[in-house]
Amino acid sequence: MASDSENAWLQTAANDLNNLLQVISESSSVLEPMCESSPEGMRYFAFLRTSLDRARSVTAQMATRLGGHLHHLSETVIAAAPAHAAPQAARHSTVAIDNPAGTKELILIIDDEALIVAIAKRMLTDAGYRVVTSSEPFQALEIFKQLKDEVDLVILDFTLPIMDGSEVFDALREIKPQVAVMLSSGFAEQEKVRAMLSQGLRGFLPKPYTQEKLLSQVRSTLDAIRGASSMTRRAL
Repeated sequence: MASDSENAWLQTAANDLNNLLQVISESSSVLEPMCESSPEGMRYFAFLRTSLDRARSVTAQMATRLGGHLHHLSETVIAAAPAHAAPQAARHSTVAIDNPAGTKELILIIDDEALIVAIAKRMLTDAGYRVVTSSEPFQALEIFKQLKDEVDLVILDFTLPIMDGSEVFDALREIKPQVAVMLSSGFAEQEKVRAMLSQGLRGFLPKPYTQEKLLSQVRSTLDAIRGASSMTRRAL
């Protein structure tokens, strides 16, 4: 169940986002007819409509997280979220693992870029790894709660909807302090990355990456974790 502070943050963010969406939508409806004779202008508004749809989807995710109850949220957005959606439901569902018969470690990929996820998943499963994926932070955290004792490594994108990579990293560590996380992104705030490294981040994999680079860094990270665990056991 989401905490009161999390609910308050989501509610404020969703309300602000919804108000902004309404302003942009109303403004574009006025301006778009003025650009009908301009192919470049129409391309811009086509892009704007796509962006608005994406933003509405994110707002709907917020509504779902709060069970469909957000003050001042438009009826259209609330309707997009299941009424009285149960945040706990994901915990009791069966998590789909790609390549469940794989002989190597289980890796959780958290990334909202579908193409990146598909490519990384294929690279890893072809190499024998088992893989779980999520494009949405809260869903990923629910998955990790279920599989925290099985996931060997999390590959985390920095730019995600609702929460950024550093916030997801903190949430993962609250669930399991010794979680192994490797950040992978084409853009990340260097100050936040340095802070994450000081808190136990296992490494950074820049995008785009090749199969060789991905597999090499994943393997070296997992081997380093295993080596550190062995040293700890010997010390005890």
